Amino acid sequence: MLRDLLSSAQRILVTTHQRPDGDAIGSVLAFSRALRHVEKDVIPHVPDAVPSFLTFLPDVATITHTAPPVPTADIVIALDHSELARTGLAEMLLDGQVPLVAIDHHPTADRIGSIVIVLPHAAATCELLVDLLPALNLPIDSETATCLLTGIVTDTGSFQHANTSPAALRSASRLLARGANLRAIVQATFHGRPLPALRIMGRALERIETNPAIGAAVSIITHQDLQECGATLDDLSGVVNLLNSIPEASFSLLLTEYERGKLKGSLRSEPESHVDVSQIAARFGGGGHTLASGFEVAGTLVRDVSSRWRIQEDRTVSLPKRGSPKAW
Repeated sequence: MLRDLLSSAQRILVTTHQRPDGDAIGSVLAFSRALRHVEKDVIPHVPDAVPSFLTFLPDVATITHTAPPVPTADIVIALDHSELARTGLAEMLLDGQVPLVAIDHHPTADRIGSIVIVLPHAAATCELLVDLLPALNLPIDSETATCLLTGIVTDTGSFQHANTSPAALRSASRLLARGANLRAIVQATFHGRPLPALRIMGRALERIETNPAIGAAVSIITHQDLQECGATLDDLSGVVNLLNSIPEASFSLLLTEYERGKLKGSLRSEPESHVDVSQIAARFGGGGHTLASGFEVAGTLVRDVSSRWRIQEDRTVSLPKRGSPKAW
C-alpha cells in the first residue's frame, strides 16, 4: 500500500520532531535523498535548526524550517516524531486532506496516520529505514547510507547503549558496505565538542547529586547557565548518559531550563537496574523507551531556602524509591 501511495505521489513532504537529534535529521535526509533518486519533488522539513554537529551531513542545506504548505503536498511522511504535535504541523496534518505516513521506533508513539509503521525493537528510525527503503524500491547510495548510519550511531551511543542489538549491528554493516562514512560520523558526533559544550557539561557534572537509597543521579542546568556558557540544548547531548555511568545510579535525570519558563527532562537507565524511565516520563506527559525517555514541563528552576532546586510554583521534583518508578 505504501509503495503504491509513493508511486502515485509527486510532491512529498518529509518531516520530523522539534529539537532534532541524529536519528531525526538522518532519517529525514535519507528518505528525502532516496525519493529524489526516483525523481520525486521532496520538501525536507525540520521545525528547529539542525544541531551544529550534524551539519556535515549531505543535503542538510535543503532542509526548510518554515511551516511548509501542507495542502500542496500529495503525501506527508513523519519520521521519528513520537507525537504528531512535535512536528509543529499537527493542526494542518489532522484535517485529513493529505495522506500521512508515520514511521517511528518509539514504543510510546501516538500512531496517528493513514499508514503507521512503528517498530519498537529497532534501535533507531534509521535502522528501520535500512530495510524499508529497499522494500519501497528506493535506493540507498553512499551518502544516503551515511545519513542512516548517523541515526543508528547516535541513538545507540556509538554502539555502547543497551539498545545495540544484533539487528542494529547488521544494519550498520550493510550501510558500511554501501559506503557510509563511519569515521566522519564519529568525529562529528562524539569527538568534536566545541568549547561551550565542554563548559556547560562542566556545570552539569559539578551539580551531580546521588542518593543510593533511591538509586538516582540527578543534575540541573538553568537558563542562566546556558547563557553564561554560550551553550545550547544541543551542547548537552550525552550528558545524561554520563550521569547514568555512576555505579550507584539505577537511573539518571538531567533537568534543563532551555528557555525561560520551559524545562526539559532527560532520563536514562540500564537493563540491570530494572527501572522503566518511560513510566517516569509519562507522569510528566512525556514518553520514549524503557531505558531512554524524556518530558517537558512549564516552570523555572529556583533554589529554596534549603538550597534545594525546585520548579517554580513549589512543584518539587520527587524521586521514586528503587524499583518503583511509578512513585515519581
